Amino acid sequence: MNTIRVDSSRRLGARLGAAVALLGVLVLTACSAGSPREERAGQAGQERSGRAGGVSDASAGAEVADAVRTVKGGCGETEIREGAPPGWNPEPAGFSDSAAGLPYVVGAHDQIMGYLWEHPMTPKAAALGDGGDGGDGNKVLWYVRSAREGKPLTIRAHPRGAERPVVELSVPADSGPGEIYPSDIAVPRPGCWTFELSWAGHRDEVDLKFLAEKGAS
Repeated sequence: MNTIRVDSSRRLGARLGAAVALLGVLVLTACSAGSPREERAGQAGQERSGRAGGVSDASAGAEVADAVRTVKGGCGETEIREGAPPGWNPEPAGFSDSAAGLPYVVGAHDQIMGYLWEHPMTPKAAALGDGGDGGDGNKVLWYVRSAREGKPLTIRAHPRGAERPVVELSVPADSGPGEIYPSDIAVPRPGCWTFELSWAGHRDEVDLKFLAEKGAS
């Protein structure tokens, strides 16, 4: 009888062990089943954060776009802008007040920019202060991205798409503050003119439109 009771106890113990083992497997399965849900929740949070960051970036881009405006009067490959200057010239030297309302152009290679004192421009042969009208002529204040190194700004202008006529001008590096060249542009006839600009081994170009007279299109 004792032997029979021992065998029964052993069988009962084995069954209890199997039940405990099965319970452990079920607990582990439940834990591991929760991991994908947590992972999906984390991914959703990351996606929401990414979308929020994207909106923020877009808003920042819109603010930058709003800070620069394109205005009428450009020609060829060059547009006329107003507002914030290029990033490489954030605070143009020589201005006591903001130049945000002054139109400007930027070279095709982003190496030069020029503020236009007269816009739109007209063909004028008179230099600054020599026209008898007290105006600024076709004054352009050029800013160069690379140092002048004491070298002049050489300007060669011709009608866009044509080789002649040619207007040539050399502006000395004797103005300041900053890397600037003030020039007075004179061309013999209206139209879209290409200006090839070079200084201290650097080059860029802009297209500028000249009207026959104010109010013409």
